[in-house]
Formats: sequence, C-alpha cells, structure tokens
Amino acid sequence: MKKMPLMIGVALAALTLASCEKELEQVNSSPQSAAASLQAKPDLLTTGDWRQTGLTVSSASEGSAVIATSDLFAHARPSMLVKVAAYKADGTYSLMRGTRAGSAFAEPVNGKWRLNAAADSLIVTQGDQTRHLAVTELTASTLRLTYTENTGSGKPSTHTSVFSH
Repeated sequence: MKKMPLMIGVALAALTLASCEKELEQVNSSPQSAAASLQAKPDLLTTGDWRQTGLTVSSASEGSAVIATSDLFAHARPSMLVKVAAYKADGTYSLMRGTRAGSAFAEPVNGKWRLNAAADSLIVTQGDQTRHLAVTELTASTLRLTYTENTGSGKPSTHTSVFSH
C-alpha cells in the first residue's frame, strides 16, 4: 500500500514527460514552416500581373468614434486605379493606371519594392518617395494592401487596395 502513491507518481511523471516531448516536436517544426512561408511571400508577389479589383477608404466621422467604410472602386476615375501591377524578382515594379481624361494612353509608373523581414509590409520607392504598405493578405490569387494616413482633422484614414490575378 505504501508503494501505491509512489507508483502513481512515477506514472504521472512518465505521462508528463511524454506530453512535453510531443510539444517540443510541434515547436521545433514551426520555425521551418514559418521560414518557408516567409520565403514564399516574395515568390507569391512576383508570380504574374496583378489587377486591382477593390478600393475602400475607412475613416471616423467628424465628432464620432464610428468608423465608416466607403467602397470607391466603382466610383474612382480610371486614372486613380491600377490596371496592371507587376512586381519583378529583381526588386523593381511597374504600375499601369487607367488613362486620364483627354489622354489616349497611360504612362507606366516604375519603382523599386521590397518586403520587410516579417513580410507584412511592402516598401515601395518611386523617385525620392518611399511608402510603407501593410500586406494584410497575400495568397496565390489575392493581394490586399493597406495604407493609413492622418487627415487634416487628425483622424486616421485607411485606404485598402485589393488585387487579383
């Protein structure tokens, strides 16, 4: 009878060690999959041409904490929308917007791009301007970028652009 608590203690210790080993296997496999995911992000971005399929703006109303979101895609001028965005593996990009009123063709916008170390921010440079865009979604078929800026009233305004292949 005196050995029964000892045996139960040994059995519990064995179960605890077995479960710890299983957790260690899960932890050890996670960095590899995370590293593979980070390496895949630039590849997903450079797989082909992206076409803009959505544009929304979210901001708080004057004197209110309620955030209103407006879908501007159907109402924006063609020159405001990106018809084709191509991100190349060499770190350059080219955007082709819609034509401006009274113009027969659109000029491409060229620049450089890179993803930050966490692959959650796309840093684009055009001339002497650099902009950090949050990558909120990047899959084989969807690219969702957000940009937040302060308005004249001091309330932030968030622009979200959605692209598809």
